[in-house]
Amino acid sequence: MYKFLSVNEFPDDYVVFDIETSGLSPKDDKIIEIGAVKYKNNTKVSEFNYLINPGIKLEKIITDVTGITDDMLKDKPNILQVLPLFLDFIEDYPVIGHNISFDIDFINYNLKEIHKKKLTNKVIDTLFLSRITIYDIKNHRLKTLKEYLNLKYDSHRSICDCYTCNEVYQYCKNKRKH
Repeated sequence: MYKFLSVNEFPDDYVVFDIETSGLSPKDDKIIEIGAVKYKNNTKVSEFNYLINPGIKLEKIITDVTGITDDMLKDKPNILQVLPLFLDFIEDYPVIGHNISFDIDFINYNLKEIHKKKLTNKVIDTLFLSRITIYDIKNHRLKTLKEYLNLKYDSHRSICDCYTCNEVYQYCKNKRKH
């Protein structure tokens, strides 16, 4: 189970991360991109972004949604090569994501496949945070929140979604503290 921080805990040092996948099932589908941004004192200090060769052909719908093609992935490292780098990057920082249980389930499934322990980092879910903070919005999808906050990042690419997610976190953090 995840160690969610309380809705009144807002760390200033954290990592926002996001993945793109070939589908919705950690067991049946693959991670095709991992993006993460590390913040210290709410300021970006480093970025992690890898396309990942899933060893399978992507379905057209995935390419249409993400813009990621089989050709972009063919010479990239596989998840076994990228996961240790990702773990080194996030260290023991709290991790933040939008509907983060989806991302963590994929990460943990792949960690199990390479006989590593599950993530034990503390967790903040901006989907939940936005639901208890922002009321005048039609839904709480990241794309809708991006439009609500008038952000210009792309959608459905890991690193851009990390930046959007961070803006949602900061917005909710500031709103809940006042």
